[in-house]
Amino acid sequence: MALFTFKKKKAPYDHPPAPGGPPIQQVMMLRQQGAQDSEIIQDLQNQGYNSQQIYDALNQAAISGPQSQVPEFDPNMMEQDYGNAPGFDMGQQQMQDMPPPDFSRQQMPPPMQMQQQDRSDRIEELAEAIIDEKWKEITQDISKVIEWKEKTESRITKMEQQLLDLKQSIDSLNRSIVQKIGQYDQNLTDVGTEIKAMEKVFQNVLPSLTENVNRLERMSKGASSVKK
Repeated sequence: MALFTFKKKKAPYDHPPAPGGPPIQQVMMLRQQGAQDSEIIQDLQNQGYNSQQIYDALNQAAISGPQSQVPEFDPNMMEQDYGNAPGFDMGQQQMQDMPPPDFSRQQMPPPMQMQQQDRSDRIEELAEAIIDEKWKEITQDISKVIEWKEKTESRITKMEQQLLDLKQSIDSLNRSIVQKIGQYDQNLTDVGTEIKAMEKVFQNVLPSLTENVNRLERMSKGASSVKK
């Protein structure tokens, strides 16, 4: 959305392709066609000229264009035309006795006032165009910064979520390892208990088994001696 509004644009003027320098000739041509400065500024902006080129062209066109001049008073011409007229000497004497006019208190002629007013309006419109152009650039830069900020925040959020998931995975793996170690320890404890139980059984069975073996051995020896 533009910061400033301009006058309603008329039908586009005929213009050549935009060169690299200030479009001085185009400004003068458009003024000859009756275009206002606001219309000239918009037309040149549509052609791709920047604000500096337009400003330089308007100034150069104002300097190069026709200037309204106030005709200078030439006393020699008046003396030549009216020097021989009756009563001229008396009128000349009266004019010499009159005090010189105070031109500093006289108002500026209307054409020059209109020229200065037109120049002020042109500078104001050009300043608005420059501010509007700079404001668009600032808005674009701010939009880029906001977009970069949103992307950065999104990446940071994803990284935080990935770190959280990794932490949860490590915690789960740690719990699984501790659980397995506990199971192995319990299995070793059970095996040790079974070995001790078997040891006690052997301790109780081994004496009677040894005695039975000895008895069988004596009986075998006795049977052998009887046969002989």
